[in-house]
Amino acid sequence: MQEKTYCPVRNLSKLKHEFGEYGGVNSSIHASTTFTTLDPTTMENIFQGESEEGCYLYGRHFQPNSIQLGKVMAAIENTEAGYPVSSGMAAISTVIRQLLKTGDHVVASQDIYGGTYAFFKNVLPKNQIGTTFVDPTSIHEIQNAIQENTKVLYLEMHSNPNLKVLNLSKLSDHISPDITIIIDNTFTPLTYTPKNLGADIVIHSGTKFLNGMSDFISGIICCSQTFLQELMDLHTGELMLSGPTLDPRSAWQLQQNIQTLPLRVQEHSTRALNIAQELESLNKFPVVYPGLPSNPDYEIALEQSNTDYGFGGLIGLDLETQANARKFIIDIQEMGWGFNAVSLGYYQTLLSISGQSTSSEIDPQTQEQMQLSPGFVRISVGYKGNPDDQITTFSQTVKKL
Repeated sequence: MQEKTYCPVRNLSKLKHEFGEYGGVNSSIHASTTFTTLDPTTMENIFQGESEEGCYLYGRHFQPNSIQLGKVMAAIENTEAGYPVSSGMAAISTVIRQLLKTGDHVVASQDIYGGTYAFFKNVLPKNQIGTTFVDPTSIHEIQNAIQENTKVLYLEMHSNPNLKVLNLSKLSDHISPDITIIIDNTFTPLTYTPKNLGADIVIHSGTKFLNGMSDFISGIICCSQTFLQELMDLHTGELMLSGPTLDPRSAWQLQQNIQTLPLRVQEHSTRALNIAQELESLNKFPVVYPGLPSNPDYEIALEQSNTDYGFGGLIGLDLETQANARKFIIDIQEMGWGFNAVSLGYYQTLLSISGQSTSSEIDPQTQEQMQLSPGFVRISVGYKGNPDDQITTFSQTVKKL
């Protein structure tokens, strides 16, 4: 279990500030695809894997803005290194392909983002890599799913979309060090620090809370320095050879936006908790939010979380039928308090019917095992507008169903 005194923002504040080339308070955007090394010997050394501080080769390899953003994310996630890529799925697929070979096996949560589920179920078998999907809350089921050829355990801190809380601090004690534990922390940046709880690699869709503006796609890999060097190897590295590069302008912008992440996460979490409490008090439909004391995972979440950042900005509302879910979303949207849209972490509230959208890749039988009803609405609570009016709107809309 991580110490309750741990503060990811303290790590962030210790980073050396990167000034711009001419002394600007903001760092520079290094919009170059290739870099001169002045001395040919330096370039030859880089091609042989001998990197030198401050020397760069090509934009698909290490690049100044990517390095700077990687340091920021490594500080937040308490890892040795970090590196941005073109999307969250690029982060997932790149890491998995680097770690696995033909004949290997993955154990993954069945309660997981639909795109990730489809990647494991439909893409990896083309390379003869199998996946066993499990209930992420059952350590016993996870242990039983592990085979001799299992190399990776892939889970989310809060499952997508039904917000089951992973007991990572307990689970990691039962997993062989030969198995790489990969955690998707997209839903809960700052709330949890998976590395402190036993994770080896932490992945984010930078598109979501990290950026907060829903204006470009990105992903983040947080890992050891050794693994990053493997990913960037010019001859065998998936990052280098598959080419999921994040352009320098986007890397620069994401680094800027992350500076406000602590404030945004606190506000998302505060509003989500207040809305969840109000909807629960109506006693009309099941409300899923790990910050509610009535939630079965509340104690697990509390034990593992960092102080001050709440329990995340996502709420699950089980309206039981698809008709109820559609009416609820239409009413919220018509009143100007949310958009029927996928994604999360935006300043506006985003709502979607999970089983028919971001979890649609998951087959009906598995959805039933996950207890994902046709009326389950995933709510990414935004912080735009007066909070009291926001709560009132959600409450009145549910009362009308």
